[in-house]
This record gives sequence, structure tokens and C-alpha cells, in this order.
Amino acid sequence: MDRDDDRDESIVEARITGTSTRALAKLHRCTSSEVEEVIDRKLDFVLDGSARLKAVKLDLARIETLMAPFFERATKDCDVAAGTLCCKLLERRALLLGLDQSPTARVDVYQIQASEQPSRHDRIMDAIMRVARGPNWRDLPPDDIDKGIRSGAALAPPTAPSADGTDGNGNGSAPPDSAQ
Repeated sequence: MDRDDDRDESIVEARITGTSTRALAKLHRCTSSEVEEVIDRKLDFVLDGSARLKAVKLDLARIETLMAPFFERATKDCDVAAGTLCCKLLERRALLLGLDQSPTARVDVYQIQASEQPSRHDRIMDAIMRVARGPNWRDLPPDDIDKGIRSGAALAPPTAPSADGTDGNGNGSAPPDSAQ
């Protein structure tokens, strides 16, 4: 039985150092599944939330213990190597506590289209029409605007029709084509 126990210890130690399961099976003249069974049997411990928490706490205590002398050396003696080690220890601490940002984390950039701005031509046209027809020139029927532009005549701001059928400037409300 001691022989099997020694063999099992040898398998576990070799596997921990990185020897493959297949190589261990060949070395000890057994199957790969037998090597896996030995590893499972020898490394028989529960890995649940409580065990993980204990391992994290223990690693944090180790990091703090390691950090103290090197931090002092880095700050007092301006030792660059000690400062670099402190940075590495702090990175590891942040990783254990979940405070780090993963280097593989994606940042999605969304392009937001600016609202459509009127062209320079449209702004100039708007300014001219506001002067010629008034601030509400867009409320006019399109035919009135087109007639005034084609004729080249100065366009007077529209006025409300009066009770006698004229437009307030003494002009009749009938269209110019039907007056002939």
C-alpha cells in the first residue's frame, strides 16, 4: 500500500509541475483515466464559495505582507524595482477584489448622427424670405411664393382680407389670371 501511496504522490507532484497526464500514464504504466483518478483522489477538497472566499482572504493577507517592505523601500530609497513590484502586487489585489478593468473588455463606440442642419443656401433663402414675406412665410401657399419670385417683384407681407374682398392693400382677392 505504501508503494501505491508513493506512486500517487509522485503522480500528483509531477502533474502539478506540468507533466501531462499521458506522459504520467506511460511513465507509471497505467491508463490516463487511472492518472486522473489518482489526482482526483489526492486533491480531494471542496471548492465552493466559502473555500474561494478563504483563498482570496489568504491571498490578500499574503499580498499585504509582501507589499509592506517593498513599499517602504520604493518610497524611501526610490527603488524602481521595488516600486514595480508594488504596482504588480496592487494589480493582483485589485484583480482579487474585482476592482480591475479587464484588458479584454470591449468599449463600443457609437456614432451619433448630428441633427440635420439646414444648408447655407437654405439659411440665406430663409433670411431673404423673412424680410420679403414676414417671419411666417412658410405658412403661405407655395404658389404665392413661386409667383413672387418668378416675377421679380418685391413681395409684400401678406395681410388679412378685408370685408370688401380686397387683401388690405386695395388689391382684389381674385387671382391675377382670371382678372383679364
